[in-house]
Amino acid sequence: MGRWRWLWLLLVLATVGLCARDKYQQAQRRAGPKLKPLSLYSTRRPDDAAGQAKQALAVDAQRRAWRFREATEPGFRFRHTRLAQRDIDAGHYTPEQLYDVGAQLFGYRFLPRDGFGGRDGPALRRVHLGARGGPDAYRCSSCHRRGGVAGAGDAADNAYYDGDGDRPDSAFVRNPPALVGAGWVEMVARQMTRQLHQQRVEVVKEARAAGAARVKQLTALGVDFGRLQVDAAGRINGKLLRGVDSDLVVKPFGWKGHTAGLREMVERQLALHHGMQSALWVARQPAAVLGPFGGDDPDGDGVAAEISEGQLTALTLFVAMQEVPQVELPSEPEVAARWQQGERQFVALGCAGCHTPTLWLDNADYTLPSRDGGATLHVDLGERGATPRLGRNLQGRYAVALYSDLKRHIMGPNLRDSRRQHGVSGAQFQTPPLWGLARSGPYLHDGRAATIQIAIMEHSGEASEVRDRYAALSDDERAPLRIFLTSLTRAPRMIVPRY
Repeated sequence: MGRWRWLWLLLVLATVGLCARDKYQQAQRRAGPKLKPLSLYSTRRPDDAAGQAKQALAVDAQRRAWRFREATEPGFRFRHTRLAQRDIDAGHYTPEQLYDVGAQLFGYRFLPRDGFGGRDGPALRRVHLGARGGPDAYRCSSCHRRGGVAGAGDAADNAYYDGDGDRPDSAFVRNPPALVGAGWVEMVARQMTRQLHQQRVEVVKEARAAGAARVKQLTALGVDFGRLQVDAAGRINGKLLRGVDSDLVVKPFGWKGHTAGLREMVERQLALHHGMQSALWVARQPAAVLGPFGGDDPDGDGVAAEISEGQLTALTLFVAMQEVPQVELPSEPEVAARWQQGERQFVALGCAGCHTPTLWLDNADYTLPSRDGGATLHVDLGERGATPRLGRNLQGRYAVALYSDLKRHIMGPNLRDSRRQHGVSGAQFQTPPLWGLARSGPYLHDGRAATIQIAIMEHSGEASEVRDRYAALSDDERAPLRIFLTSLTRAPRMIVPRY
């Protein structure tokens, strides 16, 4: 009898052990395996063509080797990007390592085994079905590719948001923007938001102290955001604001200027374009966005936590650490002279009224708070961003040559959408930054403009007078402005073809 009791006890212990192992493996799959991330991409760009070519060939060789490894061990690349957020919070990875992992994810082809798509939809859907999205692409780099890493998209890469799943004319047509300098854009927007919020605090305090209504003109980094009305009780009326919501948060991302932070934007695009849903996305979004199956796998494809929080952090940091666009001066003396004329013309015609040439940033500390209750990630983009970077001036500040005021403007009937999007009227669009312009065509929100000149002539609404001044010039008189805008480009870089 004693022997059977021991056998029964061993059976119970084995069962408990197997259950514990299964739970541990499930937890590990959610958090990410303890794997050393693969290394492929660098934030450093060699200055010389030979160094760039050597770097590009090394990347190409490694990709080729990984293709055979993937054939041998399917899914190994994706598994090696499944970083655990707790390890990032603990400082186990450098910003450069996170950039590398994010770059790999940006170019990775998501597959159904990873969570791509959903059970209730087609493998690919060119026109999005309402808030669910596509999926309409396998890779981020499928659409963000023109002009270099994380570049813009061609007209064929347009996304068709919030449609009926079939007809392109039912959707919002959006051309993929270039992501260069994105971290700097977010930091400028944050600084503007802080300044606007401080002014709101001051005027509310003043109105309450005086027991009377107050109106305050709001500016941030020299940009006029209209007037804020506050009654005697401190209640806010935002009807006189210009280019910003009543929450006074500057939202620099999206053609409508509807998203404040890169992580939010990256998380949304992963879900809409690839059907890759993070755990927090699932926890916070309604069923109309997620899918009808409920639980932790609302799209019903058999994969939960399709993008880990660590992967999302790495991908966000990759976008935030993108290089800064450059100005390439013409080499011919006579063209260089016309470039200088074009720079002056940009201001004289009124283009700089919305496309503000430079916004000044106090520091280069890009912060990404942990959403798991861990530490905030800090990256000094001036020291550790991808090259080329921005440097401090003598006053310790950074000149961010965005050529944008990061405000929304009424662009008139030529560009108007048929309905509101993200609560923004059809005629309003955010001023797109012009840095890197020459490498980011086609132009405008739907890619309708094949050239810079066509884009200018499509402006109307608040830009009507500027357009008319340009249109009144002869073609030869317009040339200096076109030369100047053509100089807003990216640093030359060897691009490795993707196969």
